[in-house]
Amino acid sequence: MTYPRTDEDELRRVDVPAELAAWLRAGRPPAGEVTVAAALAADRLGTEPRSLTFLAEVVRRGGTGYAGTLPEPLPTPEQAALAATWLAAANGVEVSERRPDHDETVARWLENVALVVAARRRAGAAAG
Repeated sequence: MTYPRTDEDELRRVDVPAELAAWLRAGRPPAGEVTVAAALAADRLGTEPRSLTFLAEVVRRGGTGYAGTLPEPLPTPEQAALAATWLAAANGVEVSERRPDHDETVARWLENVALVVAARRRAGAAAG
Protein backbone atom coordinates (compact mmCIF):
# COMPACT_ATOMS: atom_id res chain seq x y z
CA MET A 1 0.00 0.00 0.00
CA THR A 2 1.32 3.44 -0.86
CA TYR A 3 0.53 6.48 1.18
CA PRO A 4 -0.08 9.94 -0.22
CA ARG A 5 2.65 12.49 0.18
CA THR A 6 2.31 14.75 3.18
CA ASP A 7 3.01 18.47 3.31
CA GLU A 8 6.17 17.63 5.20
CA ASP A 9 7.30 15.30 2.40
CA GLU A 10 6.77 18.11 -0.10
CA LEU A 11 8.64 20.63 2.06
CA ARG A 12 11.62 18.29 2.34
CA ARG A 13 11.96 18.53 -1.45
CA VAL A 14 12.37 22.33 -1.43
CA ASP A 15 15.83 23.42 -2.55
CA VAL A 16 16.44 25.75 0.39
CA PRO A 17 19.68 27.36 -0.89
CA ALA A 18 18.15 28.10 -4.31
CA GLU A 19 14.92 29.46 -2.80
CA LEU A 20 16.82 31.51 -0.23
CA ALA A 21 18.93 33.12 -2.94
CA ALA A 22 15.84 33.77 -5.09
CA TRP A 23 14.05 35.56 -2.25
CA LEU A 24 17.14 37.64 -1.50
CA ARG A 25 17.64 38.53 -5.18
CA ALA A 26 14.00 39.62 -5.32
CA GLY A 27 14.73 42.00 -2.46
CA ARG A 28 12.28 40.27 -0.14
CA PRO A 29 12.85 38.56 3.19
CA PRO A 30 12.67 34.77 2.84
CA ALA A 31 9.41 33.40 4.18
CA GLY A 32 6.94 30.58 3.93
CA GLU A 33 8.08 27.31 2.42
CA VAL A 34 11.79 28.12 2.42
CA THR A 35 11.74 28.88 6.14
CA VAL A 36 9.74 25.80 7.09
CA ALA A 37 11.80 23.57 4.77
CA ALA A 38 15.01 24.86 6.38
CA ALA A 39 13.57 24.22 9.83
CA LEU A 40 12.64 20.65 8.89
CA ALA A 41 16.17 20.02 7.62
CA ALA A 42 17.74 21.55 10.72
CA ASP A 43 15.40 19.70 13.07
CA ARG A 44 16.05 16.39 11.31
CA LEU A 45 19.75 16.88 12.18
CA GLY A 46 18.94 17.70 15.81
CA THR A 47 19.93 21.36 15.51
CA GLU A 48 19.12 23.33 18.62
CA PRO A 49 17.22 26.58 18.07
CA ARG A 50 19.80 28.43 20.17
CA SER A 51 22.53 27.34 17.73
CA LEU A 52 20.60 28.91 14.85
CA THR A 53 20.02 32.05 16.90
CA PHE A 54 23.73 32.24 17.66
CA LEU A 55 24.54 31.85 13.96
CA ALA A 56 22.07 34.66 13.23
CA GLU A 57 24.04 36.91 15.59
CA VAL A 58 27.30 35.98 13.84
CA VAL A 59 25.71 36.93 10.51
CA ARG A 60 24.35 40.15 11.98
CA ARG A 61 27.71 41.20 13.40
CA GLY A 62 30.12 39.84 10.81
CA GLY A 63 28.02 39.41 7.67
CA THR A 64 27.20 36.40 5.53
CA GLY A 65 30.69 36.47 4.02
CA TYR A 66 32.37 36.12 7.40
CA ALA A 67 29.89 33.53 8.68
CA GLY A 68 30.48 31.49 5.52
CA THR A 69 34.18 31.18 6.35
CA LEU A 70 33.57 29.58 9.72
CA PRO A 71 34.66 25.94 9.76
CA GLU A 72 31.76 25.00 12.05
CA PRO A 73 28.90 27.50 11.84
CA LEU A 74 26.77 24.94 13.73
CA PRO A 75 27.92 22.32 16.28
CA THR A 76 28.00 19.02 14.36
CA PRO A 77 29.60 18.36 10.96
CA GLU A 78 26.20 17.57 9.41
CA GLN A 79 24.62 20.71 10.83
CA ALA A 80 27.64 22.78 9.76
CA ALA A 81 27.38 21.43 6.22
CA LEU A 82 23.69 22.35 6.10
CA ALA A 83 24.33 25.88 7.36
CA ALA A 84 27.24 26.25 4.93
CA THR A 85 24.88 25.68 1.98
CA TRP A 86 22.54 28.39 3.27
CA LEU A 87 25.36 30.84 3.92
CA ALA A 88 26.92 30.17 0.51
CA ALA A 89 23.56 30.83 -1.15
CA ALA A 90 23.08 34.09 0.75
CA ASN A 91 26.65 35.15 0.11
CA GLY A 92 26.36 34.17 -3.56
CA VAL A 93 23.80 36.90 -4.21
CA GLU A 94 25.66 39.58 -6.16
CA VAL A 95 26.33 42.78 -4.23
CA SER A 96 24.43 44.73 -6.88
CA GLU A 97 21.36 42.54 -6.20
CA ARG A 98 21.47 42.89 -2.43
CA ARG A 99 19.31 45.11 -0.32
CA PRO A 100 21.21 47.42 2.02
CA ASP A 101 20.08 45.25 4.94
CA HIS A 102 21.10 41.95 3.31
CA ASP A 103 22.95 40.54 6.32
CA GLU A 104 20.20 41.62 8.71
CA THR A 105 17.63 39.94 6.45
CA VAL A 106 19.59 36.68 6.52
CA ALA A 107 20.02 36.93 10.30
CA ARG A 108 16.27 37.41 10.78
CA TRP A 109 15.58 34.47 8.49
CA LEU A 110 17.86 32.26 10.59
CA GLU A 111 16.03 33.42 13.71
CA ASN A 112 12.72 32.52 12.04
CA VAL A 113 14.08 29.07 11.20
CA ALA A 114 15.01 28.70 14.88
CA LEU A 115 11.48 29.71 15.91
CA VAL A 116 9.94 27.06 13.65
CA VAL A 117 12.30 24.38 15.02
CA ALA A 118 11.37 25.40 18.58
CA ALA A 119 7.65 25.38 17.78
CA ARG A 120 7.90 21.91 16.23
CA ARG A 121 9.62 20.61 19.33
CA ARG A 122 7.08 22.18 21.66
CA ALA A 123 4.24 20.73 19.59
CA GLY A 124 5.91 17.30 19.61
CA ALA A 125 6.43 17.42 23.37
CA ALA A 126 2.81 18.44 23.93
CA ALA A 127 1.56 15.59 21.73
CA GLY A 128 3.83 13.01 23.30
